[in-house]
Amino acid sequence: MKSSICLRGQVAVPGDKSITHRAVMFGALAEGVTEIRTETLGRDNMATIRIMGQLGAKVEGELPDLLLHIAKEEGLTQFAKSSDEMARLTVTGCGLLGLQAPGTELDCGNSGTTARLLSGVLAGQAFSAALKGDASLSRRPFKRVSVPLSKMGARFSADLLPLTIVGARTEGQVKGIHHRSEQASAQVKSAILLAGLYTDEEVQVRESHLSRDHTERMFQAMGVALERGVDEEGLAFVMLPAGSSRRLRAASLEIPRDFSAAAFFLVAGSIFPDSELLLPGVGINATRLGALHVLRRMGASIELLNEREICGEPVADLKVSSRKLRGVEVTAHDVVLGIDEIPILALAAAVAEGPTRISGAGELRVKESDRLSTTAQILKAAGVEVEEYADGMLIHGKGSAATLQLPAADLPWKKSGDHRIAMTGAILDLLVSGSYELPDRAAVETSFPNFQQCFAAITRAS
Repeated sequence: MKSSICLRGQVAVPGDKSITHRAVMFGALAEGVTEIRTETLGRDNMATIRIMGQLGAKVEGELPDLLLHIAKEEGLTQFAKSSDEMARLTVTGCGLLGLQAPGTELDCGNSGTTARLLSGVLAGQAFSAALKGDASLSRRPFKRVSVPLSKMGARFSADLLPLTIVGARTEGQVKGIHHRSEQASAQVKSAILLAGLYTDEEVQVRESHLSRDHTERMFQAMGVALERGVDEEGLAFVMLPAGSSRRLRAASLEIPRDFSAAAFFLVAGSIFPDSELLLPGVGINATRLGALHVLRRMGASIELLNEREICGEPVADLKVSSRKLRGVEVTAHDVVLGIDEIPILALAAAVAEGPTRISGAGELRVKESDRLSTTAQILKAAGVEVEEYADGMLIHGKGSAATLQLPAADLPWKKSGDHRIAMTGAILDLLVSGSYELPDRAAVETSFPNFQQCFAAITRAS
């Protein structure tokens, strides 16, 4: 049965997951009480909250009913019920030197951001701590973080989770470092900068393309002195100068809504016929807009309205209307600026006119799932011709959603444990049949607990 629905209305997507991780973690390292206000928290953010509590910080506040339920499942019982749909957190910081050795393992769940940023914090401590994660996270590579942090004086017991990190200050001092990332990564950069808070020596990270700069922006908002720019080789760099202020001050932080979550609606609003959506207050940080650039090259109608700034981050209201799309080249530079959005962009490519080639996306092989493989499975199950490569794929767009097939109900990708794959598949089901199920609901709750409610609110008969 072919879909006969359109999407119309307003969508409040969750607060930015990446920024929320940093707000909680940096608040725990700050002096004083940091206040955080955000739209929604996923299970990944709950892992960061739980761990910073284990390290001695106090995280309290108010959560709406749905999040209270998830928090309790994650062992967090300290929150009160919010009077509205907003989450409000207060983080009583320990200061840089006030964290305590945890009595038990630190469970990062499915959150790679938690594990990698936390490794930078733990690298600067005078104690050791053990990290673990779920089966998916335990397969994801850690050497890109552990190698530079080892050069700063920390010691790692393994190259994969579970592992133990012995802080550099257990036997000496944290060392400064000049690190060049072979592959631009905000998580690697952030881990090094966090360890760099614990030394007076110069710390510098260079990368071929500027990766997400949420850490740099929040450091500056919380009083840390750093320098940014492009060097003589054309590499983007960020530096903590020798002897500069490394202390974090408590702040009041409002979290922009997550562009990665918004991307699902930008694609859906583009490919569902007769659709128009408004997404208010979405972060439009230039280091996150790869999907926006790709969709506009494909012919999508996406407007940025009411541009403004929240807590040092640019935001706007995004308006998207349905349009006929065309195939394009998705380059390695696009991938750096939108790696999390590749699965949903691939769905846009499937209904576009002509081929779309995605390259430079090899890192997707080691995400929550092998996202190149699982994305190809999704499209092939819908009758789309896909050629898969080591670092990307060639998608032969069908030119219309009308020729897509309804995927079978029992395909492996439907239970991949990967939130972005689950949501991409759900939108495909909705596009083809007018309804969908979400068998991987727990995975989706890592980033977007109210995903189903958001889609139900904007679905109309056409």
